[in-house]
Formats: sequence, structure tokens, C-alpha cells
Amino acid sequence: MNTHVTFPSSKGPLTGDHIFLRELREEDATEAYASWLNDPEVNRYLETRQVTLEQLRSYIREKAASPDALLFGIFWKENGRHIGNIKLEPIDREAHEATMGILIGDKEYWGKGIATEATNLISDYAFSLLHLRSITLGVIADHAAAIRVYEKCGFARVRVEKGAINHDGVLFDKLVMRREAP
Repeated sequence: MNTHVTFPSSKGPLTGDHIFLRELREEDATEAYASWLNDPEVNRYLETRQVTLEQLRSYIREKAASPDALLFGIFWKENGRHIGNIKLEPIDREAHEATMGILIGDKEYWGKGIATEATNLISDYAFSLLHLRSITLGVIADHAAAIRVYEKCGFARVRVEKGAINHDGVLFDKLVMRREAP
């Protein structure tokens, strides 16, 4: 891992070189955040197609209340701007594993290595502080940029599930990837 990590002492942010992650709060449900999820270019690989501010607030409350979910906002260190989200859900504490999902919503920050840095931060946190043994994720099999990021972060291809992702009636193959604890 080539990301410098500072772990929080108690619910503080996870800090990397360019970004920090902190648990998302209701006040983070802004028009800018909603606009990402309502943008066809941003939501191209997401299940969400349209969202309201109240739906975002409800989603954040639901994740905060769940013992099996950790939803972090991704924030640019230089200006504190909320630029995306990353989550572990569900977290299976008995099996010591979780599923990861990530969104870099602010297109101004695409192509800057943020997904790599955020993925490494959350992975280090999951393995070091949550004592998980593995993290799994699913990605549309033709989303080459995301797959490159995940492989760079130590995820390996596990299997392809044919037609497993349905976006507006269009079926896509799902590539399942996993990273094991060091």
C-alpha cells in the first residue's frame, strides 16, 4: 500500500495524502451530492438513477443506524469538499468479511487517483481496526477503469456472474473481486 494512513482515535476521519474519509452525516445530503446521483454519466454504473434530498437523508440515517454498515464520505483535504462516498456493507463480523462500494461523484475529481486512495484507506481500516479477513466487491464486468483501480489495490478476480446486474432492464455481467487481509 502506497497511501499514508492516519487512523482515527475515536470516530475521527481516516486521513490519506489527498483525501480524508469520515462517517457521512445528514447535513452532507446537499444539492451537489444529489446532483451526482441524478447525473447519467455519474450513475452509469450505479443502481440509483434519481434521488431527492430527503431520500439521501433517509439513506444516511439508515446506514448510520445499522450495525452492519459503515458509510463514509470522501473529502478533498485541501478544501474539505465532499467528492464521493465509500462504504462497507454488509459487514459480517462473525465471518470477518465485508462488501465494499465506492462512488466518486464529483466529476472534477475523476482521474486523480482518489478511488485508489479511498479504496486503500478503507481496506487498511477494515483489516487493521475492524479485524476483517476479506473485502468483496461487485463491479460491472466492462467497467475497465474501476477494475484497474481494484486490481492496483490488491483485489483479485473471483468469478463472473452472467447477467447479474439489471440497470433499467439491461443486464450486465458482474465481476466479483476479493481482497484478503495481509
